[in-house]
Amino acid sequence: MAKFQIIQPLPQATIIHHIDKDGVLWGTNWRMIIRKPNGRFEYVARFPFAFPRDLFGFLRPSARAFRADKCNLYRNRLGRLLGIRAGWVYRIEGGKITRLFQINGDCALHGSICEDPEGNMFFGEYFMNPERRPVRVWRVNADLQSWQLAANLEGVRHVHGIYPDPYHQDAFWVTVGDYAGECFLLRTADGFKSFEKFGDGSQNWRAVRLFFTKSHICWLTDSHIEQNTACRMDRQTSQLEIGQPIDASAWYGCQTKEGDFLAFTTIERGPAIQTDTSAVLASRDAFHWEKVYRFKKDGWKPVQVFKYGVISCPSGEMSSEAVYLSGEGLIGLDGISVKARLNWNGD
Repeated sequence: MAKFQIIQPLPQATIIHHIDKDGVLWGTNWRMIIRKPNGRFEYVARFPFAFPRDLFGFLRPSARAFRADKCNLYRNRLGRLLGIRAGWVYRIEGGKITRLFQINGDCALHGSICEDPEGNMFFGEYFMNPERRPVRVWRVNADLQSWQLAANLEGVRHVHGIYPDPYHQDAFWVTVGDYAGECFLLRTADGFKSFEKFGDGSQNWRAVRLFFTKSHICWLTDSHIEQNTACRMDRQTSQLEIGQPIDASAWYGCQTKEGDFLAFTTIERGPAIQTDTSAVLASRDAFHWEKVYRFKKDGWKPVQVFKYGVISCPSGEMSSEAVYLSGEGLIGLDGISVKARLNWNGD
């Protein structure tokens, strides 16, 4: 059995987006970009004012209603810092923030930006897309001085995430959704020039975060309309195996440096959401999961205005001894971050 313990609140950080190899945290507090190289968070830069979300973004109710927290930060292996907020991509350097280009949607989903061995960064657009326009995958070059359209994806609503395969250096996996005929895993090994498609488009293949083992690609489903489950696909045969049921949709997660897997359920609206608590789930094989912590959804309604109950974690390298979570819409985890520890009995 696993034990998950909150060891330190971090109220200065609304969201912790990224953690460097040396343990430096990169986060945001409303428009403010902050970092924590050692004991305290320090100011880095500020995203430009965005109307109307920033009129009252300093107040928690309006910040939630106007999505003032939504943004991304990602720092690549060359130390270059990428930001996305209110539909703009930014270069952040030396306390200065520079607009690069505009995208569909506000930003990418948490933890869905990745890089190749040269430090070139990739992300996919996440927006409501009722017309089902082509969804773009972007490449931002390692120095953040130039960018290109890497791919146009047809027949999907949006991109949930892009993840490098730790067992195949040139391979990236893309998760897409949301409804019948739109849910697949896409694999590219040629720099996003072509894709191999896995899945039948059903909710079993509706994933946000992927987890990788030597023999399988694993995920927890992200469905508000059908029973959620743990799933994995055999790398050799592409056979889908469906495991234990999950009582809510799962959006985010991570693998720690020690090899532990963590996933987090989301409280949204729909028949597949069978609980009022967002859970922290732990696993050692990314297929058999144990619920180790819970945060209850708060009472702010309507939820489509004041947001779902969501737990996220930073990209980068994180230890089981120092797990960082950020949250919204949850009692004890709304607009703040925390540091936690995961231990397995007998370790």
